[in-house]
Amino acid sequence: MNTIRLLVAAASAGVVMSSQAAVLFTGTGFNPEAATTASGSALFQISGNLLTVTLNNTTSPRTTAQGNALTGVAFDFKNAVPVPVLSLVSTALGSGAQLWSSKTSFVTSANINSSWTNVLGSSPLANFGAASTGFAGAFNGGSIGLGNASPNYGIVAPGTFTGSNSVAFGGSQFPFVQGALVLTFSGVAGLTEAQITNVKLMFGTDGTGAITLIPSTGSLALAGAAGLLVARRRR
Repeated sequence: MNTIRLLVAAASAGVVMSSQAAVLFTGTGFNPEAATTASGSALFQISGNLLTVTLNNTTSPRTTAQGNALTGVAFDFKNAVPVPVLSLVSTALGSGAQLWSSKTSFVTSANINSSWTNVLGSSPLANFGAASTGFAGAFNGGSIGLGNASPNYGIVAPGTFTGSNSVAFGGSQFPFVQGALVLTFSGVAGLTEAQITNVKLMFGTDGTGAITLIPSTGSLALAGAAGLLVARRRR
């Protein structure tokens, strides 16, 4: 709350500050494909013309089905005129994340660009986003260059893989990301985090595991205050 007061006070004084104010969206819902609950988070942050989206599968306890891997994110911008054109410029492992190629083998550094696509399909869930699968027409799976437009390169929950071959896991579509995945988009100049809306996470591949997220109250307030600073600075 003190941070918000400082931002508003700075805006009133005409102080020039950074427009960066990350907004965290979280949610939990039932995933019919895996017949279980799925949870996840998406952290959005805009810096200049770039938008970074950090995704985490927070399902707890972890499930043994590859159909509960987090495979996509969709979102919109409210009151965006003209409608922005976004490009997916980077797909990367987040800090401390692991890329598991089997139950017993992983790396902490890998080039995974082209494993997710932002090309929409015939039945998109929103105007923007990215996925490692077509998700029943939400995205164009044929535009994915790395992987086979399946759960692979999706994000599993913490503790899914421990290095033991005996760990229960119902699927063979490796590799999987355990930890954070970071997507970077270009084309957001002039937009703020407070305009991000209609955020959904996708789990699995059959198109049924879409979960709507809600923003954290504190982070949304900070984004709104940062947007106020940007608007005041432009006047």
